[in-house]
Amino acid sequence: MWRKLICTASLVLAGNVWAGANDVIVDKVWMRESVPGQTSSTVQLNLSVTKAARLLSVSSPVAAAGEIQGVVMRKGKMQTATVNSMQLRAHSTTLFGSRGTYLTLVGLKQPLVVGERIPITLVVEVAGKKQTVNTEALVKALELSYQHYNNPSVKDHR
Repeated sequence: MWRKLICTASLVLAGNVWAGANDVIVDKVWMRESVPGQTSSTVQLNLSVTKAARLLSVSSPVAAAGEIQGVVMRKGKMQTATVNSMQLRAHSTTLFGSRGTYLTLVGLKQPLVVGERIPITLVVEVAGKKQTVNTEALVKALELSYQHYNNPSVKDHR
């Protein structure tokens, strides 16, 4: 009894967003600050589901549209492409912003400034019912890093 109460309280206090009867959990939501002329930005977040589900859309008032991007097979090659929806396995966590899964806001209407909280809306279908999940993405400072080049001769100069 106490264990369940403590676990529930710690999750709520950690700033997670719950939808429905604990079907969808969204946490660690953030974005990088934009640079002049930037028209799109990736939303980083963890999306956990307890039942098989389908992510239908992502949107924000700061962008003209939102896109779900995943890795698909095209002409025998794995490529990142915009998809209409994304299947989410039961009892799984999908890390958006890595491993070929991305949520992108396109047509930014304003610059993303460090410290702002950007409203994000996800629509998830669980057991045939659509659930709207509202959360906020913290805008973090853009950090220069060379680690993504995977070249041992290039050093990270942070």
